[in-house]
Amino acid sequence: MCHPLRNDGVSFANRRPTNSNAHVPINTTEIEARPVTPAEPAEPWLTPGRFAVFLGLLIIATFPGVVSGARAFIVRDFGLFAYPLAFYQRQCFWRGELPLWNPLSHCGIPYLAQWNTITLYPGSLIYLLLPLPWSVSFFCLAHLFWGGLGMYFLACRWTNHRLAAALAGVIFCFNGLALNFLMWTNVSATYGWLPWVLLLVQVGWREGGRKLVWATLASAMQLLAGSPEVVLLTWFILFLLACGEWCRREQPRRDLVLRFCGIVLLVAAICAVQLLPFLQLLSHSLRSSRFSSISENWSIPIWGWANFLAPLFRAAPRSQGVFSQPGQGWTSSYYAGIGTLLLAAAAVRRRQDWRVRLLAVVFVLGSWLALGDEGLLFRAMRTCFPAVGFVRFPVKFVVLTLAVAPLLAAFGLEALASKTRRLGLFEWVCTFILLLLIALLAALDWKFPISDDLWRFYSRNALARAGFLVLIFLVIMGFLRAQERRRILLGILLLVIFWLDGATHSPRQNPTVQPSVYSPGWARAQLKLDNEARPNPARIMLGAIAEETLRLHRLRDVEQCYLIDRLAFLDDCNLLDDVPQTLGFFALLPEAINNVTLLPVIYTNRDFPALLDFMGVAQTTAPGTLCQWTNRPTALPLVTAGQRPVFADDRTAFSALFDNTTDFRQAVFLPLAARNTLSATQHTTACVSAVKFANQSVSLQTEAPGAAMIVISQTFYPGWRAYVDGRPEKIWCANYAFQALQVPPGHHQVTLVYEDKAFLFGALLSGLGVAACLGLWLLTSDRNRHPFPPSCAPLSGIENSHSITT
Repeated sequence: MCHPLRNDGVSFANRRPTNSNAHVPINTTEIEARPVTPAEPAEPWLTPGRFAVFLGLLIIATFPGVVSGARAFIVRDFGLFAYPLAFYQRQCFWRGELPLWNPLSHCGIPYLAQWNTITLYPGSLIYLLLPLPWSVSFFCLAHLFWGGLGMYFLACRWTNHRLAAALAGVIFCFNGLALNFLMWTNVSATYGWLPWVLLLVQVGWREGGRKLVWATLASAMQLLAGSPEVVLLTWFILFLLACGEWCRREQPRRDLVLRFCGIVLLVAAICAVQLLPFLQLLSHSLRSSRFSSISENWSIPIWGWANFLAPLFRAAPRSQGVFSQPGQGWTSSYYAGIGTLLLAAAAVRRRQDWRVRLLAVVFVLGSWLALGDEGLLFRAMRTCFPAVGFVRFPVKFVVLTLAVAPLLAAFGLEALASKTRRLGLFEWVCTFILLLLIALLAALDWKFPISDDLWRFYSRNALARAGFLVLIFLVIMGFLRAQERRRILLGILLLVIFWLDGATHSPRQNPTVQPSVYSPGWARAQLKLDNEARPNPARIMLGAIAEETLRLHRLRDVEQCYLIDRLAFLDDCNLLDDVPQTLGFFALLPEAINNVTLLPVIYTNRDFPALLDFMGVAQTTAPGTLCQWTNRPTALPLVTAGQRPVFADDRTAFSALFDNTTDFRQAVFLPLAARNTLSATQHTTACVSAVKFANQSVSLQTEAPGAAMIVISQTFYPGWRAYVDGRPEKIWCANYAFQALQVPPGHHQVTLVYEDKAFLFGALLSGLGVAACLGLWLLTSDRNRHPFPPSCAPLSGIENSHSITT
């Protein structure tokens, strides 16, 4: 239900009653709560059900092959990251395992703790239960639809105008950033929940009761969806809205603060099962408050504002023909729609509402921060608040801009429809200025072309944006003057034009391929890999030059390009073939193993045979090839025994890994703290047998005449526990980043198990959080037992308004 607001933003409950009989005093003791019937929203024909059907048809029309299953998404991270992770998680799910650890990448790393693997997100059941690869593409489209529907309800509540709300939903779904998000399952899901969180949390802090439970559940779903930056930016908008209501005293300040903080605490408790493992991994990873200053700092170029008008201005076709800006590769577009800018300007000019001013500030702030250090504001914020450095790419702040742009457009259309009923001089001037700017950008592309072959294409694209702007202007003009059925037809036409503008603004933004490219085991069969390239006993390693060539020189044929990536096991493609490797593509890695596996990639002209032997690299890329493999017969098994302990600090152990004279068959480097603890001090003859690797365990048998060291070429991480004949044994950090333990003389059964205590403790907290929500639901009702007094009614002014009898 959409609740109307006065145009000045003041709730109906705050209006003082008028009394035409001035001599009759107001009896303030006769105050009673009476239900107020909400006014019918404008454009009542566009009901939520009809908009849902309309939005679904638009998505089907945009991606017919994907919806039918005949095609599948593939570009960039979808094929190299999102789909392999979904496949790996599905394999674990059907084996009855919870994927806490991934032994196939970077010599073994935490999996669930990555967060963006969305292991605990309930929506992941879509691709865990339904057929692959269709279900992964459908997962992204389903969340695109869900986000558009949520934006419809949010804008409808704020504007009480259903056509304006529908327009906001269409803009939210078909802007350049939302379409770019389709290559990430985690980001598309988090983005899809954004408007629902804005809506339900705001309702929760105003009304309390069971509305707090709905707000908590929506926020928990977004948090579990696995994109921390989008979650933080969502709550930044909520914080600003809460501050605005706190300053305006639209409800008791104490209730606002307590409910807002209560929602945050409940969400943190419910999601503790994901947050605690993530925070533990974060504490052991390279990422810190200095991360954005020492890593690739992708940001929007200083002229990036031009892409809001001409989406291909200064862009170039790069990976598989997808256009992107120079200097940043996080998003291929952030085009909000040319009509969105016009309506947003109309909202700021004609809507006297504090929320419009706040949204306008957020729009500008997001665009400014996305400029990174070139915009100076991000650099100043990072100096004052070092925690901002955790954001790897400043371009991500553009999420703020695209989150509020649909709402500004909705306010603009509502203001024109309810106030002026016509386009005034301001709208004419804005349209002329936008057309002039588009013409100027087209002229610059012609005068200083990136490519002589592309400037005509850029000009046609810019001309198309100008045409859409003129068409939108004319349709709005006709809509404001039309009556009855003609008004309905023009309203639908307006939505279709906005959809066409968004869907066509950048060609090949979401290329698709035949689903057969994702066939599991295809690369293993093509390369005829034997069982030597399995977790026991060996790994493969993509050559540094081959990896650099694959990343920089992408084929235009996306299907052929991806098949080569699979044969090279680039990024996470190895998960589709169950092939372990020393590299991978994950957001967070334990710092030590990141340093070890990254260095051979940095020094492309150097070889480190001792390190590769110890890591069990049995196959590497053949020289001069991209996806042909050659054997390394000197590779060690992943489990060795009997080495002489060498006690050294981290610097010495790290240097020894890259010293080709180091013989890891004879020596193992251990921390200085182990010197007075271990009884194994010399090289000894020890035998290891019956080695069995599983996703979260390693089992083996040992035979040694004396105390001996067992060395496992697997990433050292706190979650691992060792048991010798069932008795706990300490695991030491060996050779800077790997594992070792001591076994006594004789024959023994050794088991290493990954036991994530952070996960278990988080599961306990999550259970308590769910129980708290259930208790809140049972102890409260949808009707407020203690409604607000008239002077402090919520902004909606409907559910809790009062009447004063005279």
